[in-house]
Amino acid sequence: MKPLPPPSGFRGTWHTGDRARSSASRVSGPFRATPRVYAVPSDLDDLGRIVRMARSEGVPLVPRGAGTGMPGGNLGAGIVLSLAESFQQLSPVDLEARSVRAGAGVSGARVDEVARAHGLTLPPLPSSARWCSVGGMVANNAAGARSFGYGAIHRWVRGVEGVDASGEPFALGGGRPKPPSFEALDDRLPSRAPASSWPDVRKNSSGYALDRYQASGDPTQLFIGSEGTLGIMTEAELLLHPIAEQRGLRLISVRSAREASELAVEAAGTGAVACEFLGHRFLEIARLADDAALAPLVRDAWALFLLEFEGTADEVAEGLEATAPGRPGRTTDDTARTIHTTEPDEIERLWSLRRRASPLIAREAERGRISTQFIEDCVVPPARLGEYLVGLDEILASAGFDAVIFGHAGDGNVHVNPLVDVESSDWRVRVRTVLDETTTLVAGLGGTMAGEHGDGRLRAPLLERIWGAEWFHRFRQVKDHFDPRGVLNPGVIIPLPGQDPLDGLHPRKRSWPT
Repeated sequence: MKPLPPPSGFRGTWHTGDRARSSASRVSGPFRATPRVYAVPSDLDDLGRIVRMARSEGVPLVPRGAGTGMPGGNLGAGIVLSLAESFQQLSPVDLEARSVRAGAGVSGARVDEVARAHGLTLPPLPSSARWCSVGGMVANNAAGARSFGYGAIHRWVRGVEGVDASGEPFALGGGRPKPPSFEALDDRLPSRAPASSWPDVRKNSSGYALDRYQASGDPTQLFIGSEGTLGIMTEAELLLHPIAEQRGLRLISVRSAREASELAVEAAGTGAVACEFLGHRFLEIARLADDAALAPLVRDAWALFLLEFEGTADEVAEGLEATAPGRPGRTTDDTARTIHTTEPDEIERLWSLRRRASPLIAREAERGRISTQFIEDCVVPPARLGEYLVGLDEILASAGFDAVIFGHAGDGNVHVNPLVDVESSDWRVRVRTVLDETTTLVAGLGGTMAGEHGDGRLRAPLLERIWGAEWFHRFRQVKDHFDPRGVLNPGVIIPLPGQDPLDGLHPRKRSWPT
C-alpha cells in the first residue's frame, strides 16, 4: 500500500511505516493492528483537515486518547488519530456552576486534582484515572467504583465540542438548542417501541444511548459512549461535586452466589457510594488469608464485598449501621464475617486490596499465563449477579482457564481476566468458545457485554445477539445518519461485514501505560 501523505496545510505530526506501528501499539488491551498513519493534529483546524481528507479518500479514522481502552476501539488499519498530545486545555473551575472545561487529552486525574484545590471532585473516575483521558472517558461512558452512588460519566457531562464526520466543528449541550442533524434523526427513527425491552442494568456502555437520548432530548447523551463513531470530541464541560466530610468502609464475607445477589440488590438502598467485590480465586491468588485482620473474613469466603459510604459523620454512621450484622434483612448475622472502619489510613489499606489486581496479573504473566481481556466488562442485573458468576465459573473451568475476577457488585458489572497459556496449541479455540458461551449467558440473564469500557471491535460482532435485531437496526440507523460514508471508527459498535471479534487478538504482558 502506497504511503498516505498529510493533507495540505497540516501542521501536526504524521507518522507512517514502522513509526506509525510502534506509536499505535501503545495500548492497554490485548489487541494489535497496523495503521497506515499515526497522526497528531496540532489543533482543531488540523483535525478538520484530516477528517475532510479521510472522507474524500475513504480512509478510516480511528480516534484515540491515552490508549487505555481494552476492546480494540483505539486501533485500526487506517489513520490512528491521537488527541492526547494537543488537546490539553483546562479552564479554571467555575465555582458557581461547579464545572470545568477540559480538552480531550487531559487526564481524569488532572481534572480531579484541579477540582480538589477548590474542595470539589469528579466522582465517576475509573481506576485508570492517572492515565485515561477525558476524551476516552466520554467516548466510552466510563465509570469507576463510586459510580455505584454517583452514576457513570454521562451524568457529569454538561456539553461536548468537536468535529463531525464532515470535518466541521460542532457543539452539543450546555443549554444550546438541539442541532438540525438531531432533529432529522428523530424523524428517521421509528416512533414505535421495539418488541424487546432495553436491558434492565444499572449501567451500560454498549450500543448507542438511545434510552438516555430519547428520555432527555439532550444530544450530548447520544454522543457520550459513541466511541468516536459519530464525531470526534475535542473538549467537554464536566460537572463537579463537593468532597465529602467523612468516609466509612465495610467489608463483608459472602459465602454463596445467592448471598452475592442479595447483597448486590440490598446495597442500592443503603446509601453506599461504592459496592465492590473480589472473587474467590482473587482472594486465593492474593493470599489474603495470610492477613491476620482479614483471615476470618476470607476463610471459606465465596467473595468479599467492599461497601463505602461518604457524607456527613451522621450519614456515614447511618450507612455503616444499615449494613451491620443482625440488622433486619441483612444477609448475615455473623459478626466475624464483617469489619468496618472510618479511619482514613485503614480505609486506604482496605481499598488497596481491590488494587492488587494489576500486580497479581503481572505476577501470573511471569509464570507464562497472560491475562487476556476478552470477556472483561460484562454487566447483568444485580439480582442475577450470582447466577452470572456461577455460570462464568463453569464456562472457564470447562475451557481450562483460571481467572482473576473482581468488579462492581452493586452494578452487576464484572471484570474477568482469564489467564491464558498462549504456548498451548489450542488457546485461541478455547478463547473463542468462552467468548461465545459467555455471550449466550449474558444475553440470557438480560445483560450486555460492556458496562463501562465500550464495545470496541471485540464486542461489535456480538451486538445483535445481545440486543436483538430491532435495537441493532436502530443503532445502525444512528451510525449511518451521522457518518454516512463510514469513515469514523468503522467496525466499532456496528460491525463490518464478516468481522471477527478476535481479529488482532495478541495476548502479551501489560506494557502500557508505563
